[in-house]
Order: sequence, then C-alpha cells, then structure tokens
Amino acid sequence: MKTVDYPVNPTFNVNFGNNVSITGWSEPTAFTPPVDPDYRHRTEWVREMLGFWFSGERAMMIIGHSGCGKTSGVEQWHACLNLPLLVVVAHPRTEIADLIGHYVPTKEGGMDFHYGPVAKAAKEGLSVLVDEYFVLDPGVATGMNALLQGGMLYIPETGEVIRPAEGFRVFAATNPADIGAGYFGRNTQDAANQDRFWTIKMGYPAPEDEIPLVTKTLMAGMEDESVATLFAEKMVDVANRVRKQYCGVSDAASALDITFSTRSLKRWATLFTLFDVPRPEHFALERAVTNRASSETAKAIHDIVDVVFGTT
Repeated sequence: MKTVDYPVNPTFNVNFGNNVSITGWSEPTAFTPPVDPDYRHRTEWVREMLGFWFSGERAMMIIGHSGCGKTSGVEQWHACLNLPLLVVVAHPRTEIADLIGHYVPTKEGGMDFHYGPVAKAAKEGLSVLVDEYFVLDPGVATGMNALLQGGMLYIPETGEVIRPAEGFRVFAATNPADIGAGYFGRNTQDAANQDRFWTIKMGYPAPEDEIPLVTKTLMAGMEDESVATLFAEKMVDVANRVRKQYCGVSDAASALDITFSTRSLKRWATLFTLFDVPRPEHFALERAVTNRASSETAKAIHDIVDVVFGTT
C-alpha cells in the first residue's frame, strides 16, 4: 500500500492558514471506516487530532456526553486518510484476552492463537478504538498500561514479545463516569492508566455545524430548502436549550434527566417529515427522545418546543 501526503485544509474542510500535510494511505483497506458524506469536521477537533498525531503520544481518551461525536470523530479522521481503524466495543465482561488475544480451536482439532484488536494494532502499526472505555473493569484497562506508553507486550500463551510498530495508536471513547447524569455501569479507572492518555472533553457541535446536517435530513421529505433550514434552526435551538438544562451539565434542582444527542436530533428531523399528523414536531419528538424521559423532563422539553416553534 502506497502512502500519500494529504493537505489538512482541503482534506478536512478547515482553514488553519498553513500548508500542513498528514500522511495517509492511497486507498482504503478492509479496516478503513467508510467516509460519511454528511460528516462535518470541527476545527477544534482537527486541531486536537493534529496535535496528538504529531506529538508522539500513543493514546488519546475522548470523554463526552452521549451522541456528541466521539466515535464518529475518530472514524472519519481515519476514513479521510484511508487509514485502518480496529474497533472494539467494551462491555462489563470484556477480559484482557478479548483485547490481546486467545486460542481458538481449528477444524483439524488443534488450537491457533488469534490476536485481539489491541495486539493486532500494536503488531501491525494500526489504530485501535476502544469504545465505551469506562465500562471496562479497571483491572483489564490496567493490563494495557505498558502498551499505552509505548512499551512492549508479552504474550505468555505463545512466548511472543510485541514491540509496537510505528503508527500504533489507541483511542478510548467514553461517557463520563457519572451516575447522576444517567450513565450507569461506568467505572472510575486507575489513575496510572488514565495518566497514560492525552485526554480531551468533547461537547456537542456548534449550531453552524448541526444546522446543515439537520437541513439535509429534512430535505429528504421537503422540497423547499429555505423551509427546511428554518425548521433545522428551530430544532437545533431546542436541542441546545435541552443540553444546557441537562443534569450532566446543570446543577439546578430542575435539571433534565436526559440530553439531546446529534443522533436524536437527526432522528427527530427524519420523523418530522415522515408522518402527516397534527403538531408533527411533538409527535416526532416523542418517538425520537421524550418517550424515554421522565414525565417531568418530557413536559419540560415539549414546553421548550412550544416556545421555539412559536405555538404558545
């Protein structure tokens, strides 16, 4: 596979006022995420990734609320550069063998050792994303400490020593370990483990990034782009008002018990044009978000919709 130097500004549609390039591959691989044509790279995110990429650091942790773009940010960075990205979604029963590797039976009745995604990435100089990182048992996460700082990995089952190849990087995406914000089953990881990460906190996209996305979603069921944009502006306004009042952000006694992800925003826009019913903004919102909220939160969100949409 040939390497290519991609100019940052046109590749990620940003403007840093310089001619920085970053090396990628000429063609996508089987492990390269597909390019999402609707994805908009945020300037601050590209800046963080450039700093991390050229710093020599091995591991980055992205902490943020549900649906703010943690996973998609990592995926689309690699997609634009045609780089492979191995992905593993953590769960409470994830063991170190799931990340590093284990023996599996063969058709012939023997046993072969299969590398886990972290070991494979280290061996071949690839990126690996561990999604829902705080769901991992702290002991499992600690088992990767040596690799996260560029040390070697010893596999006792085979006696092999893996020294991370150039290009090996670990990304960890996670919601905050905050039960009060509705995130259950997240663990506080060992301080020594977290100290090995370049850590950033990711917020939701700015309106100028979300409005075009919602407009395009609405245009699937509308003919007039100006009308779609008007509704998109109102929907994004509602989402941002909800986000400000979310208990993971606000300390107010009346804080809402759910937030409004970009994922939910797109779902609301899709359903808004799908059903020919009275008050489609409320009908669609119930199915996109508020049917899973408490009655108090649901009412508060629908009240916000009435204010923004001008129905009161």
